[in-house]
Amino acid sequence: MIKFYLTCTFLCAPFFIRAQETKKADSLFFAGQYLQANVEYERLLFNGSKSINVLLLKKSYCLKAEAKYDLAYNTLARGNFFVGDDSTQFKLYYESALNAFLGEKYDLALSKIQESHYYIPAISHPMIDLLEILTLNHLQKLKDAEAKFITFKTKYHVDDSTNFYMAKRFKKLKNPDKAESISHLLPGVGQMYAGYAGRGVTSLLLQTGMIAFTAYSFFNGYYFSGAFTGVGLFYMFNNGGARHAQYLAEKKNKALIEELDTLVKKTVSTTIKK
Repeated sequence: MIKFYLTCTFLCAPFFIRAQETKKADSLFFAGQYLQANVEYERLLFNGSKSINVLLLKKSYCLKAEAKYDLAYNTLARGNFFVGDDSTQFKLYYESALNAFLGEKYDLALSKIQESHYYIPAISHPMIDLLEILTLNHLQKLKDAEAKFITFKTKYHVDDSTNFYMAKRFKKLKNPDKAESISHLLPGVGQMYAGYAGRGVTSLLLQTGMIAFTAYSFFNGYYFSGAFTGVGLFYMFNNGGARHAQYLAEKKNKALIEELDTLVKKTVSTTIKK
């Protein structure tokens, strides 16, 4: 939902620049024929149009509409971020950051947002500030995100005193590497640490069973089956359980971040719509 919301916002922003040369390409875009529009914008670029940045922006919208976020980002990278009016420069930065975010390249997204703040400080918009908060969330820099969230509410006069970042569940995200390491030493505990007690107990019982089988086999002289079956299965379940614990920790963090994103977006949505 958040991705859809961000993707649609600003989608048509630069189309107020209606040069006659882009009329055909624009009509193809609005008709939903994104590939054909993309080709037409590229043809105009190839023929030496002077509106390079605007054409690249429009070309990136075609790619974004097709969920080709990496290609859209690379298309915008062809632009000159230091020429033209501030409004067009801002759109280049914003769309680059947005496509990086949608493509889950959060470091790139944050870099473009910070460049926008540095090079064109005169222009500010709630959408790029919201995008910065969400990007910091996904980078798990929650203290920085909280500071930006508080600043956002003050800057845009958001009448809501709630600070979701103070909630206990957002204060301690799980460490996937820690979950994996714990599971190697204490089978099942990594899953429990990640917040999945039932799966942790299951993993513990399975690996305890493998240890018991190995001990029983050796005790009764079945050294071959004990070594190859018992030890082999324990090794397999131990490694698999550790990787699973890491995955569960990442899954838990992702769910928490998505919940936090939704709460933030809901709080600032009135400001964005103005």
